[in-house]
Amino acid sequence: MAICMIAAVGKNLELGKGNDLIWHFKDDMAFFKETTMGSSVIMG
Repeated sequence: MAICMIAAVGKNLELGKGNDLIWHFKDDMAFFKETTMGSSVIMG
C-alpha cells in the first residue's frame, strides 16, 4: 500500500484562507483530480 501526499503552500507556509484555497489554477486542479480519482482522500 502506498501513501502519497499532495500539498501546496504559500510564501508564508499557509495552506488556505477562510476555509478555501489560497489560489485556483485550472492545471493544478486537473492534476489533483487525475491523481486522486478512484482513491481515498483525507483532507483537512
